[in-house]
Amino acid sequence: MPVMSDPVTRALYDRWIAGLESQSRRDVARVLPAGTSIDVDSFQRQVMGFERRILRLCRADDGGTASLEPDSGQLVLLSSRNLPAHLVALAGLWKRGFVPLLADADLGRSEIAGLVASFRPALCLLDRRIEPAGGQADDLGRMLPGLRAWQPPRRLRPAIVPGGAVVRLTSGTTGKPRGCIVTPDQLLADARQITASMGITARDSMVAAIPLGHAYGFVHILMSLVLQGTRPILLEQPLPALLLEAISGPGPIVFPGTPYLFELLLKSAGRRRFKGLRLCLSAGAPLPAELGAAFRKSIGLPIRTFYGASECGGITFDRSSGGGLPDGCVGTPLDGVTLDIVPVPGMDSGTGRIRVASAAAAAGYLDRESVRPFEGGRGRFVTQDFGRLDDHGRLWITGRADRAINVDGRKVNPVEVENVLRAIPKVRQAIVLSIADRRRGQSVCACLVTDRGLTRETVLTACAARLAPFKVPRRVEFVHAIPLTGRGKTDLAALAALVARH
Repeated sequence: MPVMSDPVTRALYDRWIAGLESQSRRDVARVLPAGTSIDVDSFQRQVMGFERRILRLCRADDGGTASLEPDSGQLVLLSSRNLPAHLVALAGLWKRGFVPLLADADLGRSEIAGLVASFRPALCLLDRRIEPAGGQADDLGRMLPGLRAWQPPRRLRPAIVPGGAVVRLTSGTTGKPRGCIVTPDQLLADARQITASMGITARDSMVAAIPLGHAYGFVHILMSLVLQGTRPILLEQPLPALLLEAISGPGPIVFPGTPYLFELLLKSAGRRRFKGLRLCLSAGAPLPAELGAAFRKSIGLPIRTFYGASECGGITFDRSSGGGLPDGCVGTPLDGVTLDIVPVPGMDSGTGRIRVASAAAAAGYLDRESVRPFEGGRGRFVTQDFGRLDDHGRLWITGRADRAINVDGRKVNPVEVENVLRAIPKVRQAIVLSIADRRRGQSVCACLVTDRGLTRETVLTACAARLAPFKVPRRVEFVHAIPLTGRGKTDLAALAALVARH
């Protein structure tokens, strides 16, 4: 196995530590609900302890080949809640030349097993609530509370990621997620473009209520910390009481959230005003204009829309003087980002797929151990979103080119859910589609043709055993038949109309 003498990820770790040590602020992060802070010295000691544990795990497997090799660019799956352990693990992996595969902390055992089979990580760092099957587990409780290390049974040698700093998961079209390779330069470019466009500085504190394993949370919170020392306030769970505590500090405070989180905050805040809160960002799902107006009236601050994609980072931002955009509008391009519209046959002139040019555009998709470039070429990415640009340079989203369901910023692939549904006894046909959800943007709806005797409760229990909570259908419809088009394909429009009538 090739070994890199100077792993590219080490530069990110060195920049992170040097930036922290050069500032007068001696904390790395604040933690809620504990109410404690992590200082720089303690953080470095924890990273060193994690590094020693990783080195002890670098041993031969049953096949007699090295299963975990530092400075090799090997992939390591990281699935963690917003805990200090997440920061320590990320720093330790970068320091030792491993490439994190960023995964949702709510994934279950079967979903983790699927990622292991698809991506062949050398090691998995998992939330302690997950009990992996087989392999070798190492409890990191004392050193990294909330995490456990797990080496899956080794059948194939671990994957190596060429030149990557992280691999992000994106929705696939076959029920399996794709891995998007992002280099150190692309991560830093994304962080620079976001912080410069939004005026985020090292003086700010960043509320970490959105998952750090998602592209939105990773680049806004973790990469702002790495780039310039913007400190996070880590929330283990996005509970209303913790949100209120996080934004009640002296400030300046930046709160990147989702429409669902802002609705929670609005309901729990009452008439309170938060003097330290200076910037609220919303992404992950469309922000209803009605929610934005109500939030501004109650809290006294606008929610500014942010739009991005895992493959190309930040794209647009609401720079309007007063804040608040009409439904469907996502603002103007970030500094360093240019947009154009790729025409689509049959669409109105000026409307088509959104093409992004940016230094933050990722290298491409992970294809075995090589990089498969995106459509559009180097530094460009053609999104799955349909849109148009108006006379003021604002981007409007008009639809999706694929079927991904956007549940409060978390993308659900209908094919994955359909595969689970079809494995349930008595289910003859299953089609999954999205339905509107005021709180989450969209929700998962399952339309089933079944034999007699199958209940909604049985369906939901089976789904909960194999899917993360946000992927479990919130609505189950039993139908006599799935409508088909003239070509024999599922008529999704007719099915959606049928659901709407129920």
